[in-house]
Amino acid sequence: MKFLKRALVASVAALALAIGPAVSAEAASTSFDVTKLSASSIVVSNDGCKYVDVYMKHKKTNAKYWDVDVDITRNGSWVDSLWFSDSGNTSRIHTYICPWYEGLGKYVLGPSSVSADSWDYDESVYRTDYTKGSFYIRGKTYASVSSKRKGSTVTLTSSTKYYNPEWDEKRNYNPKVKFQVKSGSKWKTLKTVTAKKGKAVYKVKSKSKKTYRVTFGQVSWATGATSKSVKR
Repeated sequence: MKFLKRALVASVAALALAIGPAVSAEAASTSFDVTKLSASSIVVSNDGCKYVDVYMKHKKTNAKYWDVDVDITRNGSWVDSLWFSDSGNTSRIHTYICPWYEGLGKYVLGPSSVSADSWDYDESVYRTDYTKGSFYIRGKTYASVSSKRKGSTVTLTSSTKYYNPEWDEKRNYNPKVKFQVKSGSKWKTLKTVTAKKGKAVYKVKSKSKKTYRVTFGQVSWATGATSKSVKR
């Protein structure tokens, strides 16, 4: 229907040009530029496929009819293409991604194939627009800490896991874990230890009972997490 509409408009425009006054040589040039591509990042904790809303902003001049095909890639490999157009999905469309198949991490939006025509089809634009955006699909992570005391030595042991959609299970995760102690109303980092096989250990000297926890930040493919506190 869209192409029939365009053909009809072009025919009418041609007839109008034939019997009407000449088009001014100073008519505005046709242009179309993608100015922004964006999408919200999501966190997965099960193996279900996910809808991701993708947004496009653009700037145009004298472009009545237009189409924009946006590529989505991950690690340089094609994932999907999204079609925006003047006849629908002008600024938002969703993609359907299965993290168990496509994987976790950064997804890149763009480049895009752009086509645009003036109302009378007298001017057309066909080009590649290199505007890019991105979003992340991260596996949910989990942190816990246990403690033991022997005299004035408190041994803190962290356990860290992340959800792996490919295996549909929580698996050992090895982030840089911050062991923290509560000082007044704030948390003070005692030591940062890289976990091995999902575990990290830190020993602290303290004769009095104190409150401890572990925390770590997010990366491109996994969220950050903070454990519940323990008092020892």
